[in-house]
Amino acid sequence: MGLRFAPLDAGTGVEIVDRIENRRFVVHTPSEVSPTPADTAEFAYPVSAARAVVTRELTLPRVAPIPVRDAATGDQIREGNPSDGFELGPDEYLVELVGTPVKLYLRVDSSLRVGWGDDSTRIAFGGPTRVRVGARSYHRSPAATITVPDDPEAAMDAISAFGSALKTPTSERSWATLRGHPPRLELGDELSIPEGLEPPDSGVTIRVPPEYEALYPLVPLAYYLGAEVVPGTTPRLTTESGFTHRLDTLRGFEDEVARVLKQVFVLDCVARLDGYFSADLHERHLVESNPAVDLDFEALHDAPMGDRLEAYLSVPLEAVEDAIPTWDRTVHVRPSPECLELLPVVASDLSVVRVEAPTRASSAGAGASTRPTADAIESFKRGGGGNETGRESDEVGDDALRGVPDRGEYVPLPDGDSIEKGWVGEGTPVHGTKLLADAFRGPATPTDGVIQVTVVCNSEAMRDEWDAVSNLYGNRELVPFDVDCEFEVTSAELRDLLAADTDLFHFIGHIDGRGFECADGILDAETLDRTGATVALLNACRSHNQGRALVEAGARASIVSLGDVGNAGADEVGETLARLLNYGFTVGGALSIVESYTAIGHHYVALGDPGVAVAQCADGSPHLYEISAVEGDLTVTPIGYTTRAYPVGSMSYPFIQDEETYYLSAGPVASFDLTAGRFRETFADERSPLVVDGELVWSDELFADEIEN
Repeated sequence: MGLRFAPLDAGTGVEIVDRIENRRFVVHTPSEVSPTPADTAEFAYPVSAARAVVTRELTLPRVAPIPVRDAATGDQIREGNPSDGFELGPDEYLVELVGTPVKLYLRVDSSLRVGWGDDSTRIAFGGPTRVRVGARSYHRSPAATITVPDDPEAAMDAISAFGSALKTPTSERSWATLRGHPPRLELGDELSIPEGLEPPDSGVTIRVPPEYEALYPLVPLAYYLGAEVVPGTTPRLTTESGFTHRLDTLRGFEDEVARVLKQVFVLDCVARLDGYFSADLHERHLVESNPAVDLDFEALHDAPMGDRLEAYLSVPLEAVEDAIPTWDRTVHVRPSPECLELLPVVASDLSVVRVEAPTRASSAGAGASTRPTADAIESFKRGGGGNETGRESDEVGDDALRGVPDRGEYVPLPDGDSIEKGWVGEGTPVHGTKLLADAFRGPATPTDGVIQVTVVCNSEAMRDEWDAVSNLYGNRELVPFDVDCEFEVTSAELRDLLAADTDLFHFIGHIDGRGFECADGILDAETLDRTGATVALLNACRSHNQGRALVEAGARASIVSLGDVGNAGADEVGETLARLLNYGFTVGGALSIVESYTAIGHHYVALGDPGVAVAQCADGSPHLYEISAVEGDLTVTPIGYTTRAYPVGSMSYPFIQDEETYYLSAGPVASFDLTAGRFRETFADERSPLVVDGELVWSDELFADEIEN
């Protein structure tokens, strides 16, 4: 359980494995080393495990910033951005490794020489040196459970306790590792808040009418501010110094709450650069270059939350709008007590929350602007074309074939400006992810750092997808995979495969309302006591109900279809999802790309936890690259996608740039002009997703096709 340090089986060095988050990082050494226990108290920043090795140098298999700090205080001595390298004389140093899937620090008493290669970072010492390696998991789970009755005022008290999870009152809380997960909520007869979950003394109060419709949208904001939520007629935010900000503005209540969350958060991201980690941040340049922004960020870094709020909200939105990154997820919620249980998850991810009452959701489909949604629902309910072109079983009645919600249970969600959509409440969204409480109960399953993938194909007609994805999974250098491919399994064999612990279960075949079609009959997932699959990709017709049953049996997420899907389209979706999950995208991120760039991707939704990932991305946070041609050169726009290890507020360092600039990592970060030669040099050896002329392609295949032609 937790973190594991071990010598490498192949090569020399140490692997650090976070068995909770299923993350692994390798540090290479010039000769064999044996990690020995070290004291976690020797590190200026919190670490949960530490080991020591004796070596002359360490090599990281990636280009990464190397901030160097004073070993005793943690104050930064050298920024350490990738450049021509630098040297520091003998002293005691704390070296931070940035962008690793497990948070790592090095404590050394030596001189330092740091340099960067094309795809590596080298840290050399003055000779054989005892290097203490401290590690901290990015894992964040609720530390306690609050019981709350069906009473909006009691819910306000419970949500006021969310801020107890914050680890710092400063702007550093914009780093996800310095925000704990809010406590769980469960419905009960009376309010019960465990000792130790008292609201922080932030001096911030939010007043709203005691109604779920007014309460739910402000939950992430209240959590991030550590605010106390109390009943009030006029929605407003106040501080103990007397500052007041109305939330019922001309923008509308929900839009104003979202504006305050985003603006305060991005300005905290700017102010935190005067703290533990200093970097050349693109968004700071955007903010400081605007004459309407007159803020002393150094003073605001440690200022009380109320003072920061007053200063931040004195700036017009238009002055900082360009600096606000594309938000990760908008979650639409029914204003009902049953949705309380998922609010801690929504708050932890800092999702934008919008309330969709039943009358609003049903009326959304009436206008011409939502005609595509109505068309989509119709297409889910049409017949598919039989086994020659579709993935449905023969000679089965309509009731058995259904396997999906009834027409009246679908919920159309309005378009927004976030990367992903989520839904909490009764019904099934037409697009995006339906968050299910079952997916978030209990801790994540520990692993040994090896990604277990099971691919099952139960139809000869669909063997093309099986062949394609079987070769795709595990096509990675830094992450070990164990791939098990099975064909034409029986119901008993499928039951055993679903019960076994696996990170990804990919099924190709026929599914209907009765269950999975097997070589000897049908297996209904509702008969399973449990499944060991973390993520289930069910690439079959009408797989919604079986996917939901797998989440209820223990899966963290399932990707399912809402209608009949033809083989050609399903092959494209299955192969694309396999590539994206293998690359390191989350379930929600991969699905959003599939919806945009495959022919029938809009027939699929996710159930459970949209933030779960099967594999870590070799580049830290995963990116999609939009490519366009301008007068013979190419313009490349990296589009960042968040993960739980690299959530909103994380910074990325695009490897295609010439400058040493960081960007807040969600959404399009910037555009870079590359010559054709530089483009080839950058992407020819990568397996990165590219969008060229509106079509999703992969860089290794793009250059392979060019060579063949």
